[in-house]
Amino acid sequence: MKVLDWDRLKPGGLKNTALTIGAFDGVHLGHREIFRQLVEVSKKRSLVPVAITFQPLPREVFGKKQGAIAILSFEERKRRIELCGIEKLVVVRFSREYAKVSALDFMEQVRKKLDPRMLVIGHDFRLGKGKSAGESWLRRYCEKNGIELKVVRAVRAEGAVVSSSRIRELLKEGELEKVSRIMALPYQLEGKVVSGHHRGKALGFATANLAWEKELLVPTGIYIGWAYFNHKKFPAAINIGYNPTFGDTDLRIEAHLIGFSGRLYGKKLTLSLLKRLRGEIKFKSIDALREQIQKDVEETRRFLGVK
Repeated sequence: MKVLDWDRLKPGGLKNTALTIGAFDGVHLGHREIFRQLVEVSKKRSLVPVAITFQPLPREVFGKKQGAIAILSFEERKRRIELCGIEKLVVVRFSREYAKVSALDFMEQVRKKLDPRMLVIGHDFRLGKGKSAGESWLRRYCEKNGIELKVVRAVRAEGAVVSSSRIRELLKEGELEKVSRIMALPYQLEGKVVSGHHRGKALGFATANLAWEKELLVPTGIYIGWAYFNHKKFPAAINIGYNPTFGDTDLRIEAHLIGFSGRLYGKKLTLSLLKRLRGEIKFKSIDALREQIQKDVEETRRFLGVK
């Protein structure tokens, strides 16, 4: 997949495209169905499957919470979109100023730069300043300009319509297994490994500490997952919280990588969260904490099927 900068695209930059537009926050089953239909029609009509997305996402620009984040990092969003068969990803640099662009002005630029023969959108798609333009407006615009419009129906899973908002609700509830099914892949956290208090090592369970100053989408607690770095994969027991046993006040994300020994400081670490094992506990003694960590690691091994 080739990634293109919207601002650098000239009129006529792409020809004969089948296009979709969206934030694609989480790249969930609903997005994947849009991509599937887009790629399918592209093959039938010899068109180029193209997606337009925004970076940062609108919620990151207008989010009420400081450090508001997307469900996935931009790099992971791109990777998952590519896995869906999109050949060209056009990235629009979103800002408060860009949010003032009208739907008409935006679509006129799209038409000149990308030459769309078909537009595939989701059932709840909105476009332009104040999200003023929906399906009916787009249908009129497409008919006037010779663009075929295809609207993809809502996808249901886990008892509800799949949406980025639904994923955020499930993340907040710690329902990581449901999130994995709705997104088709696990939820991930990414960051750089920094030095910690070295308590884990003293307890017999060395941890990699992830730098994190952004919005946290999941509740505190112990999680089962996988840790990735330098194209390597390790089972991991992951602690997200404030270490109440030690009276800490700063949020920490720590991962004990099972079967790993070495230094990770300064490296990028990706954590896939598969299951929330339990909530945070303030233990009465260090020995009680050590005993519980051992149980958490054993449960992680069992869940992941590793020795």
